[in-house]
Amino acid sequence: MDGTTTARMCNEILDNLYNPSFDHGSHASATESTPIPKPLDWELSAATTHAIEVANEAAAELIEGQELGFHLTSYGKATIKKFGVSPDSWAQMIVQLAYHRLIGPSQRIGGTYEAATTRKFYKGRTEAIRVVTSESDAWVKSMDDESATIETRKHLFDQAANKHVVLVKAASQGQGVDRHLFGLKKLLRKGEEEVPELFKDPVFVRSSYWVLSTSAIFSKHFPVYGWGEVCSPSLPLFIIAYMLSSLFLMASQLHI
Repeated sequence: MDGTTTARMCNEILDNLYNPSFDHGSHASATESTPIPKPLDWELSAATTHAIEVANEAAAELIEGQELGFHLTSYGKATIKKFGVSPDSWAQMIVQLAYHRLIGPSQRIGGTYEAATTRKFYKGRTEAIRVVTSESDAWVKSMDDESATIETRKHLFDQAANKHVVLVKAASQGQGVDRHLFGLKKLLRKGEEEVPELFKDPVFVRSSYWVLSTSAIFSKHFPVYGWGEVCSPSLPLFIIAYMLSSLFLMASQLHI
């Protein structure tokens, strides 16, 4: 299920629970048209009970395999906007810088996924924003280049952030590549020709391996929100905490 749908459902439920005037279905307010809810008693077979136990164990194992860390900055999106920068682009660039510093000179092994909503279209859901660009790489490199001036870093950061905004708008307009390619791949039916060479291409395969999932959902009810890995973890699980630890460093390094 899409995160935006889930967040809206949770927000509306929690808003109503906290609303003193909301009718929680008390006996005093019951009428013939709105009777008191009755519990549904389920008859569980041994097989169903076992399946539930297995599912609980799998969920617990998945949860215990995740680690979330966060850092509260002294500034927020209002301050970032004063710099003329999209808060989302700001955060995405920080993630790229943190990831680069985490893996060091190692080659990046996959892509960075951020979701863009396409719900303006009939049956639209999401499109992938490919965060990694030549512009973002150039800025990230400059941040650890001692010969790079503050002005150079700021200029490269602006270029990277602006390119990210362009990609976000394109994806939201249905102009991304990933859903289109996925649709083409799914047109192949069982028993038909082999998968076209495009989908076997090493660059395509590597770029479809999402090492970082950086989509964001905001709610006043759960301000700290994180995502688990999309692919099997190939990096230490403290990567999220490491990324966010770079958040407060960036403003001082850019001197903005």
